[in-house]
Amino acid sequence: MRLILLFLFIHNISFAKDIVSYPWAARNDFSYDSYYKALLHLALEKSTDKYGDYEVNEIDAGVSQEHMVRLVQKNKFVNLFWTMTSKEREEHLLPIRFPLFKGLLGCRVFFIKKGQQIKFDQLQKAEQLKSFIVGQGKDWPDTQILLDNNFNVITSLEHESLFKMLVKGRFDFFPRAIHEARSELKDYPDIVIEKRFLLYYDSPFYFFVNKANSRLAQRLEYGLKASAEDGSFERFFNEHPVSSGILNQFSLNTRELIFLKNQSLTTETQQVLYQLKTHKNCLKKVK
Repeated sequence: MRLILLFLFIHNISFAKDIVSYPWAARNDFSYDSYYKALLHLALEKSTDKYGDYEVNEIDAGVSQEHMVRLVQKNKFVNLFWTMTSKEREEHLLPIRFPLFKGLLGCRVFFIKKGQQIKFDQLQKAEQLKSFIVGQGKDWPDTQILLDNNFNVITSLEHESLFKMLVKGRFDFFPRAIHEARSELKDYPDIVIEKRFLLYYDSPFYFFVNKANSRLAQRLEYGLKASAEDGSFERFFNEHPVSSGILNQFSLNTRELIFLKNQSLTTETQQVLYQLKTHKNCLKKVK
């Protein structure tokens, strides 16, 4: 009888329902976030054999990247967030070190104001871009990467404000990941894609959870690895509207590459990128 009860106790612990809650405030217009939501469900579904049932909740919380990171850190309202990694974020949260977008977040083209292409065509070399002003989010890890590589950066806390600032001439260009650019461009008739340059730096997106939630972290790692091993992650990437055919956008193979160092990566993340070798995918498209 005791053995039966012990078995039932262990069985119930192993298959307790996992509750996953992520913040969503001010993100409803970002269609590319549908990719991460769908991938989260894929990872959870792929882990049901070991971890059992799950429930996913979308919570109206958070007003910026750093605010949402703090909410997860405090385990307040939400317990998961997807974002670009950095040493600071891996210090405060528990990362699931699986590059959710194959490391392509650092493969960036520029939004520029319509009619400004001639400014970029007149540059003698890519290094001269550092005399221009770049727009970025105030709390984005990208901002520090650009500063570390001697770019002039102007920031805004609000994502939407950056598009308005670009149109008003507050800065010269706004680097966007290639899937972000494809999604956002249609909403801004006064903004176009710069035709000459391609920026690249290592910058994987991860799922992050509260440091005390090791079970959820283990579950997500298990599910993501399972999806990679059985081919479902590759199929998902090739078929999802956000990622499908993304490397064929914006004539990447004709652009001049600007490679930046990212000093904000942990040793563990550098090892992951080296082992997976998926983070150079966009570079294969460049001469």
